[in-house]
Formats: sequence, structure tokens, C-alpha cells
Amino acid sequence: MRILFFILIIFSFSTSFSQKSNNLVQKGNELYKKGDYQNALTEYEKAFQIDQKNNAAQFNAGNALQKQQKFPDAAKQFQSVLESGNDVSLQSQAGYNKGVAEVKQKQLQEAVNSFKQSLRLNSTDNDTRENLQKALNELKKQNDKKDDKKDDKKKNDQKNKDKKPPEQKPKDQMNKQQAENLLNQLRKEENQLQELQKQKIKQTKPDKDW
Repeated sequence: MRILFFILIIFSFSTSFSQKSNNLVQKGNELYKKGDYQNALTEYEKAFQIDQKNNAAQFNAGNALQKQQKFPDAAKQFQSVLESGNDVSLQSQAGYNKGVAEVKQKQLQEAVNSFKQSLRLNSTDNDTRENLQKALNELKKQNDKKDDKKDDKKKNDQKNKDKKPPEQKPKDQMNKQQAENLLNQLRKEENQLQELQKQKIKQTKPDKDW
């Protein structure tokens, strides 16, 4: 997926503040072209602090962040351009680059929305249309995988319900022979007890008075 980077320079402003802001943007652009994205970002931020209507500074700051793979921050910069800008061409490019940043974060639905927003601003942009289609295809694959996982889970749950756990005999359950032996032992002990009782009665019986 190709990323569009636009380095924008505004050549004329009516106020000294705007001119100073624009000079900082130009300085940032020179650093950007040399690959010094962090220092370029610093210049763009300075330019925006001086003139908060300088959407080129915001847009280029997003590009510098994108080059440093700081995709969440880049997306925020592009979103600000979309919301506050009055240049339709610049807003369309911001929507495109925001979509690219979201694809890098695997935020496919958000990327689809950004590409659509870009196309609404510039319906002739073939790169945006191509990337929108790719994002839609990837989103469909992602959703299909989720559906397959749900189906597999349902099948596994149903299999677990169908399986009956094996019956387990209580650990203290006696077999028939053990029960019979115990019963015989109890009978034997009872007979012995009765015999002892008889002997005690006989011993305690008083003699007859002749």
C-alpha cells in the first residue's frame, strides 16, 4: 500500500506571524527531505504554535510522524486537518494518509471510513480508490476468520455437551464377597456376646435353700 506524502509550502501571507510560521514550515521541509524527521517535526510544531491556522504545518507534522512509524499520533494530526482545514485538496490528502496510518495499526474499519471520506472530497483519486478496495478486502477476510472461530467454538461446545462423563463407583463401595464376610463376622460376634451373657447369668444365680 503506497503512502502519499505531500510537503506543502505556503509562499505568501499577509501578517508577520504567518510569514514566520511559513518560514518554519520551509525549514522543516528541508530537514524532512534529508530524512531528519524528528527535527522536521519540531519545526512544524513551532510553526503551528505561531499560527494555528497553518494547516500545512499540521499536515506535514503528520507526515513526519508517519515516517517515524508513530501512526496513532500521525492519524490525530491528519484528523485535525480534516476537521479544521478549508482546503479541499489538502483535506482529501489528509484523509488518505489517515487511512494509511490506520491500516498500519490494523484498524481496518477506521481506514475504510477515512478512505471514503477522502474520496468524497476528491472522487478522481485512483490511489485512494485502490487502497479503499484493499482495506475492504482485508476487512472481509478478518470478519470471515472471526465467523469461522465462532462456528468452531459452537461445534466444540456442542460436542462437550453430547459427551457423558464416565460413571465412577464410590471409592468405599464394597463388593458382594466383602459384604458377606462382614455380615458373617457380625453374626459370629453376636453369638459370642450372647454366650457371654448366658455365662454371667449362670454365675450370679443364688444357690437353692435346701
